[in-house]
Amino acid sequence: MNSDILQARECGVSSVYPNAKFMPYYKDKNGHLVVDFEKTKRELAYDSATAVNNGAPSALYIYIDPRTIEVLFAVTNAARIFPFDKGCSWTDDFSTYQVEEINGQVTVYSDYADNSKSDVNYNYPVRQNFRYQTNISFGDLETERLAAAKIQLVARKQNAAAQIIGRAENRFQLYGVKGLQIYGLLNCPDLNPTIAPTSINAKSTWAEKCEADPGQASNIVYNDILKLRAELSTQNGGNLAQDDRIILAISNKMVTYLNASNTYGQSAKMLLQQNFPNIEIVELPELSTASGEMLLMVVPELFGDATGFCAFSEKMRMGRLIPHSTSYEQKVMAGTCGCVIRRPSLVATMTGI
Repeated sequence: MNSDILQARECGVSSVYPNAKFMPYYKDKNGHLVVDFEKTKRELAYDSATAVNNGAPSALYIYIDPRTIEVLFAVTNAARIFPFDKGCSWTDDFSTYQVEEINGQVTVYSDYADNSKSDVNYNYPVRQNFRYQTNISFGDLETERLAAAKIQLVARKQNAAAQIIGRAENRFQLYGVKGLQIYGLLNCPDLNPTIAPTSINAKSTWAEKCEADPGQASNIVYNDILKLRAELSTQNGGNLAQDDRIILAISNKMVTYLNASNTYGQSAKMLLQQNFPNIEIVELPELSTASGEMLLMVVPELFGDATGFCAFSEKMRMGRLIPHSTSYEQKVMAGTCGCVIRRPSLVATMTGI
């Protein structure tokens, strides 16, 4: 039997629980058991089973920034080249566009001759309507746990779906949809063939030419862009004016070359803005291609007619919220007809800069 229990019984404590634990004690001069409160406090303060702690749990001392930092992706700038416009309805399978071309000739006048003729031809290019989707789902426990972290999970998932739809739309506007009559700005079969930059001593890329003659870097870059502008003028029979609005698209890898200077401190960008006051520069990462770095130049409007547009049948449509036992599901849908270019002659590209 435990010695503490025996001593307790000797002092007249008869009912003691067999597994009882005793606080520190001592016997006084009369043989009575006395609790040693000082020793008790010391042992409780330094109990071997409890770690020493001078404050509250460490989790209470962690600051959580309420701002959510989103991971960066490449920009989606297709709509900065051509604006969005509704090409057809959600229920349509095809969209058709009317193109008119005049033709004819004149001959020497005669009272008795009618051997010349003027006429019009019509063509009806067709584009298909491609519908696509993504889905989101969220559970009760998942939502409530993240709510404790001040995260609005449902709203964030809906935002993610909207961005995924938007990125897909940007891709379709640039490359179309394989296997369907849907084409993009960079692969439309109606566009004229791409041209090559000016070659100097067998060097054609900007990196090679600027490294060989750094004092003329801005002139080298400007002259290649000028060559592309001349190609546009040639394709359109001189209908372009110097002050027409122009969009120059360039990849994010090559855009810094526009700031390269010549010996007079003039950059290529300065030269462009001086000679083409309505030029707009757009960064388009997709112009870094397997065939080389590309330049894209577009006249977005001529004589009041838009050159092209990013056609959609539905920008974004939210499906019904479907409840399950402890979770929800929702479908997000959209539709596209790709990039419709009404006047391909107002688009020109250069590959190999």
